[in-house]
Parts: sequence; structure tokens; C-alpha cells
Amino acid sequence: MPKIEEASLDEHRSRTLSRILTATERILRTSGRRGLTMAAVSRGAGMARNSLYRYAADTDQLCDMVLEAHLPVWSTSLTQALSQAHTPQEIILAWTRTNLIQAGHHGHSWLMNLYADSNDTQFRDSFLYGQPITPDQKKTGSTDRTTGAMVVFHRQVNQPLIDAWESLRPGDARTGVEVTRGIVQSGMRLIDALAMEGGEPSRDKVSRIVEDITESTRAVMETLSVEQSRPHQRDRGKDNLS
Repeated sequence: MPKIEEASLDEHRSRTLSRILTATERILRTSGRRGLTMAAVSRGAGMARNSLYRYAADTDQLCDMVLEAHLPVWSTSLTQALSQAHTPQEIILAWTRTNLIQAGHHGHSWLMNLYADSNDTQFRDSFLYGQPITPDQKKTGSTDRTTGAMVVFHRQVNQPLIDAWESLRPGDARTGVEVTRGIVQSGMRLIDALAMEGGEPSRDKVSRIVEDITESTRAVMETLSVEQSRPHQRDRGKDNLS
């Protein structure tokens, strides 16, 4: 049997991993998290299922691997946008606009939702609301490395939104975070629908969606901020009567 050089083994592994990630991402884009199975990925990557397990223990780890592959582009785009925002309102609007633009450029809605529908309540709360990840709360199949990458993702992508809403609604940020994410995800689905119509979505149509959703987020901010101030207004009214 001919000797296989280490470089050749590395190249083979790199090519195989690329096929696995491509197949995984294709399934996530078209069928969502529920459509992702080890059997489907092995078929898409053109390899035996037992060989796939050499690269990933389960579909959770495949999701982690896809997330890691997208971290640099996602975080860089958002970091640049948020660096120009200073008030909580500006941060929330920049967060909304940037994620929608990313969806138009790269089809990121499937990635945004990768863990949003997780059945693991503790992990979902950590991912969406910033609650700390402790060792006994790791997702099954996640390694220390991928868990660390997800913590970085959470801090860079979700934490600015959480902090901004916490500034607007101290102690009651969850409603704002959930509604903002819901609006943005709806906008992403609208952008995805344009792509499914065939061809590249026109910039004008994408821009219109981005503007409409951003204005919707602005309206939510104004409504929830007013709602948060009402108890204080009632308290002042009581003080005036006493």
C-alpha cells in the first residue's frame, strides 16, 4: 500500500469537511433544523454515515460547525455597524438593519434561527437572552471549543441587543428582545421569499423590506418605552394627590 503523506491526509480531511458543511448548510437552508439528520447529510456529502461520525457526533455538532464557519462574516458586519451607534435606540435599529442586510446578501435567516427553536430551554435562554452557559447546561454534542464559539457569537451578536433593551426596560428586557428578533426574522423570511421567486432579489425590493422592518422596530421601541414609563407616571400622579 503506498504511503500517504500527512499533507495529503490534511487535504483529504479538509475537502471532506467542506462537503459535509456544504451538505449541512444546504439542508438547513431548505428544510430547517428539523430536516437535518445524519443520514441526509451523509447522502448530501456523498459519504458513508459511519464515516460522517468521524467528523461530528450528531446533528447538534454539525450545527455548531456551520455556525463557527459563519462567525467571522456575521460578527464583523455587526461590529462595524454597532460601532457607529451610541444610544440604545440607535443600537437596536442598527442591529435590525444589519441583520436584514446580511440576510439579503447571504441568506442568513436560517442561521439566525439555528438555535431559536431549540427544545433545550436553558440553552435557548442563554442564546437569546444572555443567561450564562454553565458546564452542566451545554448542549448535547457540543465540545468545549464549539461551546466557546457559541458564547462568542452570543456576546457579539445577541448581547448588544440585550444590553440595549435592558437600558430601555431595566429588569424587563426579554419582551423587547423577543419582539425585535421576531420582527427581524419576519423580515428575513420576506427576503428569502424574494429569492425563492427565482433569480437574485432586486436591491430595491430588499431595501424596501429593510426600511419597512426597521421602521416597525422603531415603532415597537417607542411603544415599549412608553409602556415602561407608565408606572412612574402613575406614581407621580399619586404623589401629587397626597
